[in-house]
Amino acid sequence: MDKILVLDANQRSALAIIRSLGRRGVKVIAADHRPHPIGAASRYVASSIRYSDPGTSPGAFVQDVVTAADRLDIDIVIPATDLTTMLLASQPDLCNSVRLAAPKAGSYETLTDKAHLFQLAAGLGIPAPVTRVASTLAEALDAAHDVGFPAVLKPARSKYVKGNQVLSTSVEIVRDPYALSASFHNQNWLGDIPCLVQKFVPGHGAGIFALYGPSGPVAWFAHKRIREKPPTGGVSVLSESVPLDPMMQSIASRLLAAADWTGVAMVEFRIASDGTPYLIEVNGRFWGSLQLAIDCGVDFPWLLYQLIQGMPMPKPQSYEVGRRLRWLLGDFDSLIAQLKTTPSDFKHRAGAIAAFARTFADTGCRQEIMRLNDPRPAISEVRQWAQGLFK
Repeated sequence: MDKILVLDANQRSALAIIRSLGRRGVKVIAADHRPHPIGAASRYVASSIRYSDPGTSPGAFVQDVVTAADRLDIDIVIPATDLTTMLLASQPDLCNSVRLAAPKAGSYETLTDKAHLFQLAAGLGIPAPVTRVASTLAEALDAAHDVGFPAVLKPARSKYVKGNQVLSTSVEIVRDPYALSASFHNQNWLGDIPCLVQKFVPGHGAGIFALYGPSGPVAWFAHKRIREKPPTGGVSVLSESVPLDPMMQSIASRLLAAADWTGVAMVEFRIASDGTPYLIEVNGRFWGSLQLAIDCGVDFPWLLYQLIQGMPMPKPQSYEVGRRLRWLLGDFDSLIAQLKTTPSDFKHRAGAIAAFARTFADTGCRQEIMRLNDPRPAISEVRQWAQGLFK
């Protein structure tokens, strides 16, 4: 029986991976740097281990994974976050027999480094915001004046390794040259990695999810976010499956094929008022609401496992549209945030509470963490959430 080491076991996506593979008889070992991750509580986990925090000790993390894979005779390692994927994608030999469920290092670099991504997109004629690449404040100022305000300051990477530490970056929208200068004085990454200065595209976000193999697409999926945490924009707490957008699917297909991509990917867009999807970024890992795709009939973890094993792959299948998935505690946190930001707006507060309550009666909506056949991860999550209240 194959042994799968699923990293980042406190993530919702990792729990979905564990449940997908475990219920098919694959031996799953959960791993995280935190104690008692929610994925380790699943009935489908054979055992769990703990590794060094990849955010503060990336070198030790890599060594811990290599050592554990060798000691436990692991066949496949599956990372579930950008950070662990980034750190391991550049390690071609975890050990002699382990396969990493991630794209090849060159492909990963091509699409997840945003400077490389937009260079590729320009060569393919893919719609993207007007983009200039800068390395210094002076170059960024010139670039912002070139593309016009408001401008988006986008680091080439959301996280990067400097020395023996991992540094995080953030995207920022600046309205004028003064805001631009003030923003860069508060950033410590400029000079370490390129900065993309982009023309702001009014509109809304959308995305498409894919699994690609050597012969092309294996699976596609799309959903829309109904509620997010925080409410102003963040991770999805209530999502719904939607039909594939043909234009976004075509763009994603061209990008992934050009990068010789194998593995899962989420391709994100900004939809302008005229309906044009502008490429924003590509993430080479599983997404937070992965369980929705599985519930709708597209079992990405199982398909990825089959792909890695060299099994015959089916053609991309249709999926159920209109199903919803709710991360209950995330939705509750989002509600609390809405109530705090509008303390005197009774109508808005009442509407938020009513929308939250109505979801309990939604027969087309499933709970993401709480599953009656595997309830312990939800109990573990509630315990973590309660402990967080007293910190």
